[in-house]
Amino acid sequence: MQLFHGTRQRFDKFDVAYKGTGESGNIAASWFTDNFKGASNHALLKNRNPGLPLVYRCELKAGAIIANHRQPLTEQPEIVDRFKSGLPVDIEFGNGLNRFVLKKPCYTKYKGKMVYSGHTPVETDELIRLYLTCGIQGVYDWEGEFTDSYLHGTTTVIFDTDAVSIIDRIEYGSDDWHRWLSEYREKNCVLEREQEVQQAHHG
Repeated sequence: MQLFHGTRQRFDKFDVAYKGTGESGNIAASWFTDNFKGASNHALLKNRNPGLPLVYRCELKAGAIIANHRQPLTEQPEIVDRFKSGLPVDIEFGNGLNRFVLKKPCYTKYKGKMVYSGHTPVETDELIRLYLTCGIQGVYDWEGEFTDSYLHGTTTVIFDTDAVSIIDRIEYGSDDWHRWLSEYREKNCVLEREQEVQQAHHG
């Protein structure tokens, strides 16, 4: 699986420690999108680090364990097995679109006693810790329908950056930068023409 990361920083390895810098948002993960255009937009418009924009083209290493928030759990037996063996017994899953929301029991004090008051979603930092405990290194389509439109695709977050290899670094203004943008535009023109043909046939 090919991934793209837009930034203004030069590095040899991703690191989840840079929360809030534009590298990893506010969670302990590195963020990627599935297309060059979205990553270049992030580098140009959103990243708050100094320096010229660039895009890292990456790939998931063979054997990387990535959950897919777009698919039902019934279609991800390996992920289900990891959850079953790695999660505490008191953790519950959400339902429907919230099926990947992990919930833990909540207790309140009443008349000097602790009383169970239901399950509540775990905070994001704890959620990531639980995923890692289960050996899950990242999540595809982390934001779902809330993905920013400027990314032109899905977001993948990687908690364990050993799962990612850097293939190359595409510098702003370079021939490779222009080539990748041209390929993106050409691909989307083809898709738009195909959609127009399909709409004409259905019309």
